[in-house]
Amino acid sequence: MIDNGAARPARLLTNGTIHSPAEPYADAMLVEDGLIAWVGSAETAETFDASALEVQDLDRALVAPAFVGWADVEGDGPSGADAATDTAKGRGLDVAAVQVLDAAAALGCGAVRLNVELSATRLSEPSAADALEAVFSAAASHAVRSYPVVTLTGLGLLDAEDALAALDRFFSMLEPVDLLLERPAAVQLPLGEIVDQLLEVRLLATQAKRQLLLRVADGEPAPTHSQAPTPAELVAALVDSTAEMRAQRRSTPGGLPTVLVGFDSADREDWEALLNTGVHVLIRGHGHLATALSVGVPVSAVGAPGENPWAVVTRHVHHEQDPVSVRAGFNAQTRGAYRSLPEASGTAATSAQLDTGSRATYGVWEVDSLAVQTPDSRTAAWSTDVRARTPLLPYLDGETLPVLRATVIDGDQVHPPTS
Repeated sequence: MIDNGAARPARLLTNGTIHSPAEPYADAMLVEDGLIAWVGSAETAETFDASALEVQDLDRALVAPAFVGWADVEGDGPSGADAATDTAKGRGLDVAAVQVLDAAAALGCGAVRLNVELSATRLSEPSAADALEAVFSAAASHAVRSYPVVTLTGLGLLDAEDALAALDRFFSMLEPVDLLLERPAAVQLPLGEIVDQLLEVRLLATQAKRQLLLRVADGEPAPTHSQAPTPAELVAALVDSTAEMRAQRRSTPGGLPTVLVGFDSADREDWEALLNTGVHVLIRGHGHLATALSVGVPVSAVGAPGENPWAVVTRHVHHEQDPVSVRAGFNAQTRGAYRSLPEASGTAATSAQLDTGSRATYGVWEVDSLAVQTPDSRTAAWSTDVRARTPLLPYLDGETLPVLRATVIDGDQVHPPTS
């Protein structure tokens, strides 16, 4: 890193707890050139030449991999004649993008899926392309790593042929976004609007090599349905379309998993049916995470805008019917989130681990106590045995949450700002 013309010294973190599966009892970490150069014990760290290091006393704080969040920027603005004088940058979308990314860093997120929503009825207007350029140009220069998502609404207002034609045009609009962020943009569609054309939509996305996110919870029924599809109906549609795609040998590539956003079900059979489709699930809010994990469905989680990620973990840990361990809830917002990203984004799930050679992207948290907290006390007892080599995480009592001290991305403190 460059600081006032001089190379920044390596930084040694001591007197804390480092959450590292490779070194579960580590209390020191060395950061150099944006990467983790070493993780281990304070005793070993004392043998280093401190004169060549920037030493940071953690004061018993927890250092854990940064969370992966979700951030929305409203992309649609005035239409028609008004749009000509009200450009995307004039509406401040670039500023809005920076604000939501700053807010994500303030929550301990090192990366987000950054979403812009556009209407299918206005794709031909210049403001649509302007909105994408404004938001993702701003994101490209921000420290929080953005994984672009563009949501297209209003397909349910078009007839079947026009909807597929609009979707095809929409895919071609995303190529500049790919170039801006050097990672592929995913496409999100309200599932209720396209459930009757799910096969055709999935085939079109596969042909375009776009990751498809299917948003389940929209708050209102789609125009073509008297009521929103039930979880069982959604699963059946996915199972049927997956079977037909396989029959045509046009399956979704393994590196571009389809993601159900906002899906949940109390019925284990729904999750078991999903397992055979290869579909990932992104749980929003209060969901049956334990059931999904026990079945083997790839799953991640995200909270409401502005919500402390540890509050999301707490909800899953204290779920009345489906509690999970703190570790499982934490992984759903870190490793699980990275696994759901397009493979071509170049970010492996190991980005959510503080191991030697990994990116130095982490949160520093003030915690009351650390533990291995599981729904099963027998598992917890074994996990705290030194032979289990299980790294500790905050004990979540349902009321008190960890407090963020700092968010560090690629070795640089992003929140709070240092200058």
